[in-house]
Amino acid sequence: MTQVFAFNLRHLDAVLAIRKRGSISAASDDANLSQPALTQALAKLERQLGHRLFDRQTTGAVPTPAGTRFLERVQRAIEYLIDGGGQVRRSIKAPALPHFERMVSLGQLRAISTVAHAGSYVAAAREIGAAQPSLHRAVKELELVLGVPLLVRAGRTMRATTAAHRLVRSIRLAIAELQAGLDALAELSQAGAGTVTIGTLPLARAVLLPQALARFMANHQHATVRIVEAPYEQLLVDVLEGNIDLLIGALREDQPIDGVIQQRLFAEGVSIVAGRHHPLAGGGTPTLDELARHPWVVGARGAPTRRHWEHLFPGNDGPRPVTRVESASAMLTRGLLLAGDWLAMMSSDQFHIEREAGLIVALGDTLPGTSRWIGITTRSDWWPTDTQAAFLETLSASAAARSSGN
Repeated sequence: MTQVFAFNLRHLDAVLAIRKRGSISAASDDANLSQPALTQALAKLERQLGHRLFDRQTTGAVPTPAGTRFLERVQRAIEYLIDGGGQVRRSIKAPALPHFERMVSLGQLRAISTVAHAGSYVAAAREIGAAQPSLHRAVKELELVLGVPLLVRAGRTMRATTAAHRLVRSIRLAIAELQAGLDALAELSQAGAGTVTIGTLPLARAVLLPQALARFMANHQHATVRIVEAPYEQLLVDVLEGNIDLLIGALREDQPIDGVIQQRLFAEGVSIVAGRHHPLAGGGTPTLDELARHPWVVGARGAPTRRHWEHLFPGNDGPRPVTRVESASAMLTRGLLLAGDWLAMMSSDQFHIEREAGLIVALGDTLPGTSRWIGITTRSDWWPTDTQAAFLETLSASAAARSSGN
């Protein structure tokens, strides 16, 4: 990611003009740069990338395969930035800035994005290894260009304004596109290279994702895969902002938010589970009264398993467990089941290893009405690289093999 911020944003925009006009001479007017300056900008960018972007011919400049791949991503990145700047200007009912992408630097954009995320200049400087004064100066310069405050002080922290939130999302999407452009070049240089960043929920971590990763890495040994674990709401934001490429886990029944797509992989139900030495283990399907006499570990509010638990124990005049721990951690849940006479609701994949080892058992069959879809959530305008597309294919194949029992 650091390499992305070494680019000169104006030079990236100028090189797009070469692709559009078909020659350096014709592009120099569009880019508002002299031909020698544009030639030098292109040469510097090609040195940074280690790839030739254009074939220079007597008739003009023709993009190479590397140039075609990289510049497609640059175009998307610039469009995101223009849209973000436009949203900020509209928020104050001001006209759009012509060529906003030429008026700012990636350093300034990185500064506002980092400070908005970190909550202070001190934390942001520590995060990216920059000096606080340089970050402060970069944010102020950006505010001057846009004509609107982007940060406001709230005690000891800096809070992003509404305008800043709009801009930061566009910045992160633009950075994701530039990184994808670098990955596309890496794929040209080394088959199977590239980066995939995956957000994962508990239902995918135990079986599906490990199986898919083992298959994928066997054929893509030079790929880098990053796994991010966090609550669903945070991972959904990360998908929308381009921080992660895809989210794997339980899908929501309704579209969770505009701008994302849900793809089903397989359906799975939930069972009541306990450690093998639990008093209810091996005794058939327990009654509701029997279940209520034991402590439970239940999902966090809003989680699907929490809703199933509340449906099982609706309260009112019926039995309801006195002792319970609320947690979204499958690891903590399994630990409690193994440590004492606790009960929980889990899918078969969540306790697959412990079930195979005979440590955790299901009390009866899968609960009726608990079947839910496990699948993939992606940004609706996400354009995967070849490596990312290959992972999606492998993930779908692994899910199909799981459903068929292979």
